[in-house]
Amino acid sequence: MKNRIKNVLIAASAVVLLSFTVTKVVTIKFTEDQMNFHWQNLNNIKGIIDQSNLPHAQAKALIFAIDSLQADINKSYKLDSTVASLPTKK
Repeated sequence: MKNRIKNVLIAASAVVLLSFTVTKVVTIKFTEDQMNFHWQNLNNIKGIIDQSNLPHAQAKALIFAIDSLQADINKSYKLDSTVASLPTKK
């Protein structure tokens, strides 16, 4: 009986420890002009894919991937105005 309780506690502990995950965050910094340029490029790529001869399923998957990327960018995008206000050396 003690062995069974011990095994249950070990299994429960393993589940609890494995349930915690570590989230890594990657930060990429662009100027506002660079961000607008890349955003427009993504939109242009979507337009080219839409007009291409790719099979519908492939075109749809590519456009979905770009839309997903743009949605994630929109969720996490923030303008850091402190960088722009720093004096530059000449």
